[in-house]
Amino acid sequence: MKTFYGILMIFLIWFLLSLIISSNFVLPMPHEVLISLFQQLRTPRVYKALWDTLWKTIVVLVIGTAFGIVLGFLMGLSEFVYDLFRPMIMVIQAMPVVSWLAFVVFLWGIGWKGPIFISTLSILPNIVFSTASGIKNTDGKLIEMVHLYKVSPKKIFRHVYLASIVPFIIAAIEISIGNVWKVVLVSEFLVGGNGLGVELAWARQYVDVPRIYAITLLAVVFGITTERLFKIFSRRMLTRWEMY
Repeated sequence: MKTFYGILMIFLIWFLLSLIISSNFVLPMPHEVLISLFQQLRTPRVYKALWDTLWKTIVVLVIGTAFGIVLGFLMGLSEFVYDLFRPMIMVIQAMPVVSWLAFVVFLWGIGWKGPIFISTLSILPNIVFSTASGIKNTDGKLIEMVHLYKVSPKKIFRHVYLASIVPFIIAAIEISIGNVWKVVLVSEFLVGGNGLGVELAWARQYVDVPRIYAITLLAVVFGITTERLFKIFSRRMLTRWEMY
């Protein structure tokens, strides 16, 4: 019920700001945006665009998480590897998205590769450093004990290292999901061939402001939904590892 009142408050503030600004080209009334949203939802085009953005987001999360865990794991185990890759990861972290946009335009032009590449790089540093921190924070006495009792490397990886990094990785992914949605949409808007970002670009081209807000609202709802679904999944995973 509190969530309902929170959403109601957002629409109330939106309504009051629309009255104050009094310009449909800046901030249309909530009911105009909702009408545009329902019109969009009655066409198959928006579902295709939503799917195009969704699968890119999933691919980005899978590639970024897999590569980030492997590299972060190695960086956590070895100070040499950490010092070797840390400058490169920091450069990727600090690089502005617009610079990557210029790079992918010259490399691939317009299409799906650019949004996936840029979005993967946007979450990679977070996953890498979180995984490395998880490995570095593994209990040293526990590692000494498992080596003393000659526990198999598979069990050490499964019950010591993996158990240590899972909370760090889940926290990093939870933070990254919202950013991935935003970066994918921005990338699609500027260099994408399809997706919600491209729909935003077309709406801007035709100065269809209610449609811009309607697609944005759709992206926000699915971004929050994705985050909530991952939290449910992560809680089950942490329960499995007896950490929640």
